[in-house]
Amino acid sequence: MKPVLLAPLRHRAFRLLFAGQLVSDLGDWLDFLALIALIVTAWELGPSALGALSIAVAFPFAVIAPLSGVWADRLPRKTVMIAADLARALVVLGLVFAPNLPTVLALVLIRGVFSTFFGPARQATIATLVPQDDLLAANSLSQLSFQLTKILGPALGGLLVAAAGSRFAFMVDAMTFLVSAAFIAQLPNMAATARTGEEKEQQAPGFWREFRDGLACLVQRRSLMLAVASHSAAWMILFTFDSLGVLALKQLGIGEALFGLTVGSIGLGTALGAAAIGQWGKRIHPFVTMAAGQIGGGLVVALLGAAVALHAQGGGAWMVVYVLIGLSAAAVFVPYGYVLQLETPPQLMGRVFAAAGGIQNAFLLLAPPLGALLAELHGVGAVFGVMGIALSLLGLAVFFLRPGVTAPAAAWSDPG
Repeated sequence: MKPVLLAPLRHRAFRLLFAGQLVSDLGDWLDFLALIALIVTAWELGPSALGALSIAVAFPFAVIAPLSGVWADRLPRKTVMIAADLARALVVLGLVFAPNLPTVLALVLIRGVFSTFFGPARQATIATLVPQDDLLAANSLSQLSFQLTKILGPALGGLLVAAAGSRFAFMVDAMTFLVSAAFIAQLPNMAATARTGEEKEQQAPGFWREFRDGLACLVQRRSLMLAVASHSAAWMILFTFDSLGVLALKQLGIGEALFGLTVGSIGLGTALGAAAIGQWGKRIHPFVTMAAGQIGGGLVVALLGAAVALHAQGGGAWMVVYVLIGLSAAAVFVPYGYVLQLETPPQLMGRVFAAAGGIQNAFLLLAPPLGALLAELHGVGAVFGVMGIALSLLGLAVFFLRPGVTAPAAAWSDPG
């Protein structure tokens, strides 16, 4: 069988970009565990501190990302990514010396701002480094990197924190950004996307005009509008019950010994799903894959909600259910990036990805408090049940509304 999933790795430039992502993703999960350990264990702070950390992480992506996408299109994308990596390395190094929670929150927020430049530039670069036939597999590998490091990172982070403390883990994370920058520095030079002479006349009006162009592309192109709207709604639904996962597992009789394995099963399922979609996904319309993931995932979540409401016990069997949720998540996430890369004109790629991320993260900010409110009023099982049904109905809407998908322009040229 032809290894379609690995096809993008034939291109040296993509191998460099992917290697940088792999190292950086691993460092991010080390960093995440170190932050939790510092706040909860070392400083003995409670839920309000963790809530403030979540806001500091999400705020740049909800508010700053749509604006930073303009610069990701204006400037050479290789330069943007290297600068963002070096800046994040410096900021994370600052966490080593952070004396208190406000300092940590400020540094996390600043790091997020630089990440809003890096993400759109990297997504746009993928479409430049691989031909259209390999785009779906490239997105699958990207999701595979995120999920595998999500499984491996906390384990390694736990060892690092236990052996040398949280601050040493921050130093390791800072090094991963430097390694990522070293890989990206070897990419071929990629010029910034061209702007019209009128746009060059005045910097400020040109900036806002370009910002509006990215939003207009989202609104006017039906495939992009449906992809972003459905993906944002799916994320909001998922995070409404995701924050209640600990309570649900507790009511299902999952003890501490199995809790980590059960949660990790989602990452395993998503990794397996990403690999499968990268290998065979081109045979299916991307919106059909997204719809199937939403419908199937919604039904599994609703089943889980019914089990919680009925106080069912299953022990380790619930790991299988969480693997299925992960598989469904991959069916939603992987085709989404593929659709955006196919449907967005190359000169608008950074702005569209950044604006889409801003919309998505704005919805995410609403999800945890909504889930907590619904759980207080109706119980954890009811939240899982209602949100599962909502996710399935969203999938049905995507299936019946699905538009055609065609690339607006040839974005790839062999960089050698």
